[in-house]
This record gives sequence, structure tokens and C-alpha cells, in this order.
Amino acid sequence: MKGRNRNAPCWCGSGKKFKKCHLDRDEQSKENPWTAVDKNRQAFSKKKCFAFDIGLGSCDGSVIKAHTVSRGTNLAKIAKDGHVLKYVTSIQEMKKNGGKLSVKKIGIRDGSVFHGFCSKHDRELFSCIENEAFIGRPDQCLAVAYRTMSRELYGKDASAHLRETLRGADKGLKPFDQLMLQKMLNEIDMGNEAARREQKVTHDVLTTALANARLDTLRSVIFEFAGPLPFMFAGAWSPFTDFHGRELQKGYADELLEQFFVSSFAGESGAKICVSWLNTDDAPGFVIAEQLMALPGDQQASAFLQFVMKHVENIFFNPDWFQALNNKQRERLDQLAADGIDPMGSVPSIAVNLDVDFLLPTSSKLFHVQPRSRISS
Repeated sequence: MKGRNRNAPCWCGSGKKFKKCHLDRDEQSKENPWTAVDKNRQAFSKKKCFAFDIGLGSCDGSVIKAHTVSRGTNLAKIAKDGHVLKYVTSIQEMKKNGGKLSVKKIGIRDGSVFHGFCSKHDRELFSCIENEAFIGRPDQCLAVAYRTMSRELYGKDASAHLRETLRGADKGLKPFDQLMLQKMLNEIDMGNEAARREQKVTHDVLTTALANARLDTLRSVIFEFAGPLPFMFAGAWSPFTDFHGRELQKGYADELLEQFFVSSFAGESGAKICVSWLNTDDAPGFVIAEQLMALPGDQQASAFLQFVMKHVENIFFNPDWFQALNNKQRERLDQLAADGIDPMGSVPSIAVNLDVDFLLPTSSKLFHVQPRSRISS
């Protein structure tokens, strides 16, 4: 850092002058790490209604905790004493556990929530999946995809603060370590902004479809299972590779990636999994859905469990089932969960191993959802 112009913009990209930013940074006192934790918590507690001013009527009531995995119809079915289990992937929790992932008990009132809709829109938009049995109707598939995409976008919006919040985390470090930390923060920010941009495009498409009742915007396949599933999930991701690890999308900086949506639903004696994708030519989601459909019925539930573990953070387990897993089964889930949390945004690379038997029910039926152009009155 010697010889740098003190009044020039700092090399880290903060926009401050060098003398106000990284000059003598190695001699400065380290920042309190809990400051970043508090800011992160605040970012993920911000309240906003995604349905505000999109043609679905005005907001009414306060912004509530919206569930992406329905509490009463899904989480309650796998809960024990009102609680489910969930992998904890936050950095602070991993530090407490020696760098390893841990599993935490969580009440179903707090599972899979985000402050993303006012009470009116949450009630009106998602009544078809909250107050009716999920049977795979086109309007139900669109509603769950829209809610899931809203949650994913909410998370990317909340994470946008990380680079600026953590810029001072290199105080007290040597210049080379400062450089590496700032480089890592810039790469994380670039990845988050790219994902945020493409998710916003998809969210806008789903918003327009919902506002104009364009059910043919989405394509879906429903998998039905002969018995209950001991896990529930909802998520969306941009698949770079298909189920077998072959490339689907390049992921260039200027490329808008398409998303793949997955959600599970508990029934009275069985369960359903809905997979959806935007109705476009050569959609990556269609390729993955076809591959999942081609698997033997007794392997599909295990395939979903492992595939989702790699890509979705929003997954919850029945405590009795999870605690009864043997070492081989638990090790596989731990590996898959860890594979999906690289802060640099690398593509999960662990292959799905269908030789690991999780003792899950066989599929009894699957069908393509036939979308109409509009909801009939």
C-alpha cells in the first residue's frame, strides 16, 4: 500500500478516499463482529408487501410473517409437539459448532417465514393453497411459485447489504489478507446481484401472470406418493446442471438464468410434490422434470430429497424420522447440505446417490398440469 495517493479513491471500491478507508488499515482495531450480525438480522426482518401496486388491489393490514411452507397443512403434518428440525447454515452457528452444520429444532409458527405480504394479500393470493387441499390445479401451482419466488427475491434483497456491512472486517489484517477479503466480498456481491437481477425478471413475469390470470405462463408436473413424506420444502433455484450433473445453463454475467420451482404438500394419507418452470422453449426445468419422471417410482422420493438438499435452504424434517437415520443416511444429508452453502455461489457438485435408501414411500401417480390461458370465472 506504500506510495498510494492518499486522496485517490480507495482500491477496495468503497468510494471513499484512500486516507479515509484502507490507509493504515492493518493498525486499526478490529470491528465488533456482532454489528454485522445485527445488521443482517435487521435486513431479514424488513417488512414489505410484494403485491403492493401490481394490479391486485391495495394493501390492507400490516405486513405479516408469510409462510412459504404452509404451517397448518404441511409443517403441522410432520411436526412433533409443534416442532420440526432444520439445518442451520449461518456462519455464526457453524462457528459455534466447530465449522460443522448443525440441526436445530424450530417451532412451526417460525418455520419458513418472511415478512413479504400484507395480511390482505397473503389471505387473498394464497387461499387456494392454504385453505384448500392441493390437487395440482394451475392456479395453485402459480400461487405457490409466486410465493416461493417472492421469498427467494426477498432473501437476495436482504443480502445486498453484505459487502458494505463487512467492508471493515479486514481491520487489523495484513495488506494481502485485506486484498483477499475485499476480493471475496466483491465476488459475493457480484453473484448476489446477478441472481437478484434474474430473479427480479422471473418475479415480474409471475406477477404479471397472477395479476392477469395467465395460467399458461407456468408449466408443472405433480408427483403423488402412496404414503406421507417426512420432510416438507419450498424453493427455487437457477439450475446450471441437470439431475445427472450435465450443463443446462452457462451462467455468464450477462445471461438471465431461468428458475426451477419445487414445493411439497402433505395429504391425509399421502403427499405430493409440485415442480414448475416458466413456459419457454427448451426450458431447463422441463429437462429436469423429465429426468425425475423417468426414475423408478421407488426412487423418486429419495431423488427429490437429495436434489432439494443441494439447492434449497427451506426444508424441514419430522424429528422422529430424522433422529432415526443411520450414519450413512445422515452423512449423505450433511454432505448435500454443506455442498449448497458456498458463499462464493459455486454450483453444488456432489452427485445424487440413489443407492442410499431413506425408506421413503413410492410414487403412485404423476401427471402434467394442463394450464388454461385464464382462470375461468
